[in-house]
Amino acid sequence: MKKQVIAIVVAAVLALLAVVALVLYAKNADDRALEGTETVEVLQATEDIAVKTPASELAGKVELVKVPKSVQIPGALTSLEDLEGQVTTVALVAGDQLSAAKFADPESVKAPDAVPDGMQELTIPIAGANLVGGAVKAGDRVGVFTTYGGTTANPINQLLVLKVDHGVAGSDTATGTLVTVAVTTLEAQQLVNAQLAGVIWLSLQNDTTVSDSPGTITQQDVNP
Repeated sequence: MKKQVIAIVVAAVLALLAVVALVLYAKNADDRALEGTETVEVLQATEDIAVKTPASELAGKVELVKVPKSVQIPGALTSLEDLEGQVTTVALVAGDQLSAAKFADPESVKAPDAVPDGMQELTIPIAGANLVGGAVKAGDRVGVFTTYGGTTANPINQLLVLKVDHGVAGSDTATGTLVTVAVTTLEAQQLVNAQLAGVIWLSLQNDTTVSDSPGTITQQDVNP
């Protein structure tokens, strides 16, 4: 019986050592994968973070990680020191990089507007560069630019953004960003068609933005 107890204890110790070794190996796997790659440190969310979360409450919800410099987002943060009194302007999900554009004073952060009467919600995937580098947030107004086979148009302006979801799993864009907007039926048709058959770019607009598109632009108009 005593030998059996000793054998069980030894087996348990060996199993524990195996687990520790596996954890250490996994911990160093990222460093090995980044060997030879230029890296930078950025703050990254470790869990979902709601809109208007105070920066003072983020200490246990973010971590400093190394990423390839090629995937560093504009204005990426390495600490929370300069965010005193600020809150998040967008909802963050685990894995999102933190940037200065995602924080502002509480009074300037607008809550998502309700869908105006007679309109409907539509969600489309947009790549980071096509979304003003990810700076668009709920409550903003955007212009829509569509390109089909070398022809570009600006069919929609002052489109109301209801929600922006960054880093959504399953999205087919480089950044995994889904943008929900309030649209008329015609605007929904234009966006869906452009998403399926062309490319969509969004511009961040304000109350004084001038929409002076002549109609459509082709390569000949750019390089006559």
